[in-house]
Amino acid sequence: MDEAYARKARLIDDISSIEQYRPILERDDFQSDEPHWRCISKNTISLFQVLIDQDLSDLVNVLEHYPRYVEWVCEHFRYAYSYSENEADVDAASRLLFMGETYFSKQFVRNVVRKLPKFEEMSLEELGQFAAQIAKCHHDWHPIITNHCCDSLTESIAKRNLHPLQRIALIKPIAAIKRQKTYEYDAEDRDAVLDIPYMT
Repeated sequence: MDEAYARKARLIDDISSIEQYRPILERDDFQSDEPHWRCISKNTISLFQVLIDQDLSDLVNVLEHYPRYVEWVCEHFRYAYSYSENEADVDAASRLLFMGETYFSKQFVRNVVRKLPKFEEMSLEELGQFAAQIAKCHHDWHPIITNHCCDSLTESIAKRNLHPLQRIALIKPIAAIKRQKTYEYDAEDRDAVLDIPYMT
């Protein structure tokens, strides 16, 4: 498929996927100079809370069409401790990190990473499939995503009672991927003054 055509087709799909959210976003009286909780309406806050809770695909599509909300979402994601049941789509999580780099905080990045697939819950077949996905996609992923996936996959394999040849076979697809220097979010300290403001 022609690359330009593929991009155009994806854009059409993205617009279609956010159409259901457009009435809320178009009616929102966005106030960029107001404090975090006051710059958008309560309906819009509720919408983004739902999108953050899902696999992030719709969230990043919305942000690509409404970039004025990127800073708000990154700030709000810092408080998203309960949003861990629904795993993130890895590509969507990567896109969110690229969009949010200007607004990085340790807790924001941690909470995005917490939503990534849990390697300890994968079968050996699933681990092998994910290793192949990492090998295929890591050049396009944000370095934080690639580092986390490689580290977590390696750790999960090391903890399992496997034949040495099984370990070699599972690690082989990512063996040549080098860890990249990127934003450090995994220190023990939390963000300073991580008080959750009331919605008033």
